[in-house]
Amino acid sequence: MSGPGDERQALAELAEQALARGDEEQAEARLAAWLARNPRRHPADVTILHWTAMLRRALDRRDGAIAALEAAQRLAPDNGGVVHALAHVSLEAGRSSARLFEQATLLAPAKGEIRLGLASARLAEGEGPRGLAELEAMLAANPGWMEGHRQFAQLSVMVGQEGRLLASIEAALQRFPQSDGLRALAIELLLSGERHAEVLAAADRAIAVHGPVRTFLLSRAAALDELGRGEEAAAAFAALGAATDQGHAVWRLRHLLRRGEAAQAVSEMEPLLAGEGAEAIWPYAALAWRLAGDPRSAWLEAEGLVRVIDLDPAEIGLEALVPMLRGLHARSGRFLDQSVRGGTQTDGVLLARCEPEITRIREVLRGEIAKFEDSLLPVDAAHPTLARKRGRRPRFAGSWSVRLAGAGFHAPHHHPQGWISSALYLAVPQDLPPGEGWLDLGGAPAGLGDLAPRVSVEPKPARLVLFPSWMWHGTRPFAAGERMTLAFDVART
Repeated sequence: MSGPGDERQALAELAEQALARGDEEQAEARLAAWLARNPRRHPADVTILHWTAMLRRALDRRDGAIAALEAAQRLAPDNGGVVHALAHVSLEAGRSSARLFEQATLLAPAKGEIRLGLASARLAEGEGPRGLAELEAMLAANPGWMEGHRQFAQLSVMVGQEGRLLASIEAALQRFPQSDGLRALAIELLLSGERHAEVLAAADRAIAVHGPVRTFLLSRAAALDELGRGEEAAAAFAALGAATDQGHAVWRLRHLLRRGEAAQAVSEMEPLLAGEGAEAIWPYAALAWRLAGDPRSAWLEAEGLVRVIDLDPAEIGLEALVPMLRGLHARSGRFLDQSVRGGTQTDGVLLARCEPEITRIREVLRGEIAKFEDSLLPVDAAHPTLARKRGRRPRFAGSWSVRLAGAGFHAPHHHPQGWISSALYLAVPQDLPPGEGWLDLGGAPAGLGDLAPRVSVEPKPARLVLFPSWMWHGTRPFAAGERMTLAFDVART
């Protein structure tokens, strides 16, 4: 005969397995029913409450997740894991969380991820400069904390102190000038920000200190190429030889396309399309196949992969959603590695928030994703979009809002972390001249080939556009006014 301890263990295992499978609904119902049948709380219930919260979080029911974690905290106020989870879910939900992160740091002072969360909470609560100063102090005490340096760089850009992007790394290098890891991270961050002249200088300094390390040689070759110094870049790439990893392959493919060597790009990329990291290669396959006149271009850009849907403004609550998002943009900035030019992008996972305006639009979007999925061509195991199994509950790999003003635009880019990407127009300048502000899908970024967009979409309020995440997309500038969108990626699995 099993006792309460056995039941709790079985439920915990059920929850863990459900989260691993991405099938949380039945497990959450089982745990919720058990908690309802056993209303007198025991300290051992902390585990069940924690698992219940994680299931609800996965189901985008963060209000319920917070309630479960608050109940767990009442049972175990000194449990650092529970307090950290409550802080993290509260931050995702758009609730005040800085004090919870502060409490979690006292309970688990050595956990760097809690301190990263605190910095994000500071930004969310309008205290980004304070979060930046706290990170800087922690990095002075622990200069080898790489994720802390990464967060410092990102936060510096978000709060308008882009000139301090590498301040923490530079201070650490003063103390540890032989750290190749710090130099590699600095170069990676500069590449993310497309600061290619600075990349070149940093790579040259790194090579002078550490010798011809392959990572630094590749960064140097990439910077030369992006700066338009093609012959020097060609010699640098030739010296590196064949690509040995996905990152090397991407930079080399960009170089080949920039030089007009589409056939060579096709030859080099084909073995990479079935391997790990292929999601970063498919965008270049789209360009190379099309430039080379390869019939696989038509297979890749198959019919029905782009869908334009005009939603009902009343159904999505557009009138209330726009001012709510403007409030978020008032304390937002530009991400270091994002495509926004002349605007702001919200921090965090927008569709995880619990405001009624977000809850409403999230469920409408789930329905539209399901319809889009139903309309796709049959499953094709070799295709980056059509290979995905159908009928699973859509999960958001990321979601955000962008607000552009003046001559703002999105540089052409793609989303390797997603399966399907999107743009939902919420506010558009009135009387835009023809073509201004339009979304271009499937064209080549500047310098990577002369390819017109496959599809161009006129922006209109409440218009949703869905398209494959590997597809290049960007927007055209517009002269004046406000353009606000909500965007998301649907997870590949």
